[in-house]
Amino acid sequence: MNENNKMNKGGAFADGEATAVFAPLDLSAFAVPEEGAATAVRKPRKRHVVWPWVVLAVFVVAIGAAAGGGYWFFQSHALPGVTLWGNDVTGRSHEQLVSEIDDTVNNTAVPVSYDGKTAKVTLKDLGLSVDSSALADEVMNAKRDNVWWQRYAWWINDNVSTEPANPQAASSSALSAKLGVEETEPVNASVTLNDDRSGFTVVAGQQGQGVDAEPVAKAAVAVVKSLGSTSAQAVEVTTQSIDPVVTDAIADKAKTTLDGLVKTPVAITIGDRAIGSFDAVALADATTVDANENAKLADGQTRNGYVVFDAAKLQQYYDDTIKTSLQSKREDREVIVNNSGEEVNVIKEGHDGVTVTAGSDTNVGKDAAEALANGGGSVAVEGTVDKMQTKKTKRHVVVDLSDRKVYAYENGKLIKTMNMVAAQGNDVKTGACDGTMCTPTGDFDIWLKYESQDMSGNLTLSNGKVEKWDVKDVGYVNYFSHGGCAIHRVASSTPYNDADLVNWPNTSHGCVGIGWDVAPWFFDWCVMGTSVHVQQ
Repeated sequence: MNENNKMNKGGAFADGEATAVFAPLDLSAFAVPEEGAATAVRKPRKRHVVWPWVVLAVFVVAIGAAAGGGYWFFQSHALPGVTLWGNDVTGRSHEQLVSEIDDTVNNTAVPVSYDGKTAKVTLKDLGLSVDSSALADEVMNAKRDNVWWQRYAWWINDNVSTEPANPQAASSSALSAKLGVEETEPVNASVTLNDDRSGFTVVAGQQGQGVDAEPVAKAAVAVVKSLGSTSAQAVEVTTQSIDPVVTDAIADKAKTTLDGLVKTPVAITIGDRAIGSFDAVALADATTVDANENAKLADGQTRNGYVVFDAAKLQQYYDDTIKTSLQSKREDREVIVNNSGEEVNVIKEGHDGVTVTAGSDTNVGKDAAEALANGGGSVAVEGTVDKMQTKKTKRHVVVDLSDRKVYAYENGKLIKTMNMVAAQGNDVKTGACDGTMCTPTGDFDIWLKYESQDMSGNLTLSNGKVEKWDVKDVGYVNYFSHGGCAIHRVASSTPYNDADLVNWPNTSHGCVGIGWDVAPWFFDWCVMGTSVHVQQ
């Protein structure tokens, strides 16, 4: 080897080229087995094909991703197969629907002509509005109650067909003005409080004279229902008798709605206790009647049919009338009951002791408006209630024909005894009836009272004799028998007091006479409905 080919220490030649160094070759791998030795046979390794599984996995993941993405997408968009007035709105968001409906309404103008004059008229000109948000809500809720697979089945349809506006509620005033038609404006029917302010009555509307706005409104509504895909048809209008927007029929339906809410009023509650309610007066102050039952509502308004409720006015009524009537100190109720336990008179109404937590009642009007729109319910506020108790006083009367006494009882305790005169047919000592003319026995309730009454009549007795009477100014009359028998002041032209009746003969025609001095007290004490037991 010459000098130029000598290697460096690093294993490279002097010219810089590296020299490859190989490991020693193991010849045992090529050794021939000895005779008789078992020969190992190597089977070829089986190759696994994996690409179809990879493709399937990718496909499954893609399908899952698409399904998951579709699921989340349709949570906030109209489901497949949903239509609005026959128009496919699948995949539209609430905001898109509102915008599309509003744009159609705002851009719809119907060409109208009358007697050579023309004008373009919008729904707004006719006094009509469209609640695009409510319609969008209906679209978004369509099919949501179906089983899960039906919700996303595009071949299963659900059409939202709610009318955008009621053409019959269109006002002709603006239309008449645009066309230069002199109009006699109709007068709307109205719903007002009845005389006792416990319910409602209808004041009939009056027809007017002018152009008929209903065909124009129908043409505009048709365009809206096409979502702008059609053009408004020209309408030639005529003058005729015009019904008011709020007809008598609409007012009658509104009255029915309001009367139902008076019968089951929306209550304000603390816990399980009602502390007030929205009565007929409150409803009259906070409601209006709107003939266009699908009209767009202002903020704070709700609707039940043709009746629109105003939350701000309901809140004002609560603040000014209900809340100011609440008292923190309890006062118990006191009533009079008869032997059957029926309340026959209220001595004192009483009230709960109520304290409302500050700030908890600021949404009473809003919550009440929502409850009224749903046909009833209650509004809860926070606070405390010291519940009123009811004190019952039982009063009843015993008329004893043999004792010839009238006994007045309160809660089972005798509080007054009075002498009496019975009918002339009752024995003075035993009270037994001889069959001629008697005071009836049994259990009764006071059903009619007069402070003073002229009494007259005639009766044929068993012996054929006719008994007649005509007495003026019989005082303090308490009827217990529907046959005409009463407890009253002795019918005489001169005063006879309780003590004077001790030995007085039975002379009445069936009634029970008591002294002039005790009759006023008994009349006041023996209220309507008091139980009366007459015995021998």
